Amino acid sequence: MDTQTFIKQVAAGDAAAAKETLNDLLSNRAFEALDAKKVEIAQSLYGSQAEETVEAEEPTEEETSEE
Repeated sequence: MDTQTFIKQVAAGDAAAAKETLNDLLSNRAFEALDAKKVEIAQSLYGSQAEETVEAEEPTEEETSEE
């Protein structure tokens, strides 16, 4: 479904089909935005934790001089 279908339905006076098409278009757009936000949040949460883990695993100067 696309906006052209919606426009054609409105122009033809098919209000019921146009309403359903509009709802589908808006739902799809909302779910796409929600999925993008989920990815953004996951990257910000888990991306910073991964960097902290890498930093914690690197030996400090004291540890390397003791060996």
